[in-house]
Amino acid sequence: MSRLTEMSTLLGFQLGNRKSHSNKLLIEHLQNVAEFASKLATNQGLYIDKNLLSAIALTHDLGKVHPRFQKLLDGVGSGVNHAKPSAWFTFSITEDIWAAEIVCRHHTGLRNLDDIIADWANDHNFKKDMKKLLPNWPFMVNDEQFENLQDILFDLKYVIKIDQWLKVRLLYSLLITADRMEAIGICSLPEKTIPPFSPPKLPTHSAKIDAWREAIKDTCLQRAKNIDGPGVYTLTLPTGAGKTLTGLSIAHDWALRFGAKSIIYGLPFISIVEQTASIAKEIFGAENVQEDHSLACGKEHDEDTANYSKEAVAWNKMATLFRYWQEPVVLTTLVHLWDALFNPKANRTMNFHRLSNAIVILDEPQTISPRFWKGFGKVLYYLSQKWNIFFLLMTATQPHIASQRELAPPNTFFPYNRHQYEIAIDENKGDIKKVKINELADILKEKIPIRERSGLVVVNRKKAAVEALKMLESLDLKAPILLLSGWVTPYRRRIILRYLKWLEKNGRRHYLAATQVVEAGVDLDFGWVFRDLGPLDSIIQVGGRCNRHSIEDFSGKVLVAEIIDNRGQPSWRKIYDEILIDKTKEVLINKPNFSEQDVSTIVNEYYKKILEGLESIPIFERLSKGKWGEYSELFDEENENLNNVTVFVEENSKLLPILKKLEETSWSLEDRDKQKKLIQEVMQYAIEIPKDMISACRAFCANICTSDEEPIFRPIFEGQAWLLRKDAIKKQGGLYSPVLGFLPPESKNNDESRLML
Repeated sequence: MSRLTEMSTLLGFQLGNRKSHSNKLLIEHLQNVAEFASKLATNQGLYIDKNLLSAIALTHDLGKVHPRFQKLLDGVGSGVNHAKPSAWFTFSITEDIWAAEIVCRHHTGLRNLDDIIADWANDHNFKKDMKKLLPNWPFMVNDEQFENLQDILFDLKYVIKIDQWLKVRLLYSLLITADRMEAIGICSLPEKTIPPFSPPKLPTHSAKIDAWREAIKDTCLQRAKNIDGPGVYTLTLPTGAGKTLTGLSIAHDWALRFGAKSIIYGLPFISIVEQTASIAKEIFGAENVQEDHSLACGKEHDEDTANYSKEAVAWNKMATLFRYWQEPVVLTTLVHLWDALFNPKANRTMNFHRLSNAIVILDEPQTISPRFWKGFGKVLYYLSQKWNIFFLLMTATQPHIASQRELAPPNTFFPYNRHQYEIAIDENKGDIKKVKINELADILKEKIPIRERSGLVVVNRKKAAVEALKMLESLDLKAPILLLSGWVTPYRRRIILRYLKWLEKNGRRHYLAATQVVEAGVDLDFGWVFRDLGPLDSIIQVGGRCNRHSIEDFSGKVLVAEIIDNRGQPSWRKIYDEILIDKTKEVLINKPNFSEQDVSTIVNEYYKKILEGLESIPIFERLSKGKWGEYSELFDEENENLNNVTVFVEENSKLLPILKKLEETSWSLEDRDKQKKLIQEVMQYAIEIPKDMISACRAFCANICTSDEEPIFRPIFEGQAWLLRKDAIKKQGGLYSPVLGFLPPESKNNDESRLML
């Protein structure tokens, strides 16, 4: 009889009536987690050591037998750390240090090899702890086993490989997922299959363009049918060629042919996750598609509704609390996909196993920093071969990440040039022209017939977007002028986007000042575009909004210049890597005028230049050397968050009751999903502003009183965030404008009433 079999037989006797949770016996929890973990692996088509997985699951909470932990479950005392003691029981059964480490860290996160070695090598109290917890445990670790462990730990640095990372992260993902599922009350794990494909009804523009798109889709799909195995593939098509539908068609074909368990679709921005999810739901059915991002609220399951069941509520908790990918088709952000791959935190690894035997689409992957490309490409290829994953990288400006084969036919161009690029050059200096925002109006009038068609001005900073809108207003364009930036709440941005689409549909000329929120994937169309200097691929992506809907007898213009402030400093500084701007300038100064059909050649030249001069972040090598606790954010949000603070803007009557409930409720562990859902709702009214603006905002609002005598700008959540009341939301003289969003006090505008909406 093996140790695992013997332990399984004796476990109930060993544990007796000890509990894992206040309402559950420990033996039941352990057995359920073991069953769930095994079923998760089976559902995902994973070939793993089921005995090892079972041993991990059956021992992962044995430390909870400690009397102090049992008292904690009865509401007495402060409890005790149970993970490390549990891990020694895991080792006693498996003699596998990786299995023990997984249990040791199942409430924290993966760590670096040096920390693993130091912790285990210096733990000399384990025997006493094991005997104290389960004195009749038949598999106590003896001196010889501990000496062997010391030898194993000594050798780890010399034998560690990428395969250890994959093994540990997979088993970790399965344990964490099964443990959390069981704890929140999930009872069964249905195996969901890839749904059928129903072509959506998409808007048509012209018979010629529709026929071209259909031909492109058919050609790409045929080339995809020639693929005979997993790998990293690219789909490089110009903006407006129908990448979304083509990519989903390819993904569905591969899923059926190669037995994929899921289609995971990652996009860079929440706005285009929402946009693409609506298409995916039409294709696959809303019940088969999960829209996963930080603002997505779970489904409601009120007890009085027909769809209420405890199981449905539990699954909703799983999605809300942990953003677990439970449906066969998932639309998520690239940030969350990156987390699933690399984030060491326990709960962030839960979706890792869902990537096996999957079709994974990365849309607009050029938004990933070039410093990651080389290492990320290695990881993708490695996973594709180990786990039968088909990666599809889709964009108009394909980065040099990794590719075994391009699925688009060579030299795929739009049937005609929809727009031309013009780089404003300072002939005296031989450099891209530098202009202040208040000088931009003259350049636009000189270079573009701005009143003939709708226009878009994209700048790098939020304050500059406000100034750009005022500049457009000064031109007396006699048309609606709008603004989109991160200083406009998500709630308001949705309203503005709907209004823009309505104006476009009804042929109404309009103008938009914006930051990079409109770059990739946002389905807006303008007759001309101005883009402040940024990385070349960002310029091209914004250019894709110019004549996007393909008026055949018209060529739009994309104009580029370098915006500077009153001190002569460029607006891109501290936003973009300097080497990206330097290489962009190198390319554009030598090619100040080019057409849409030149884009592919120019972008490839740019990518080669930046990779030659850029120091890569060695993701693959880090993982291979056991540096699992090191984590590089996909986007450098950590430093930004340190300098920013969240402000909730009372744009309608829904906000205050939710904030009050969040602040005044004593949230129990069982209600965390309800708490998180409310947080997601209030984030619709949230913006981030620099912390150093708080004092000025308070001073500005100090003399404004509300009807209830509450300060109109005050701290909430114990100073972790701020609330801006409706009294400060004004088109004129406020701290937040429905037109402009947040207005820093020093640049408060008194003429907003003249802006057209």
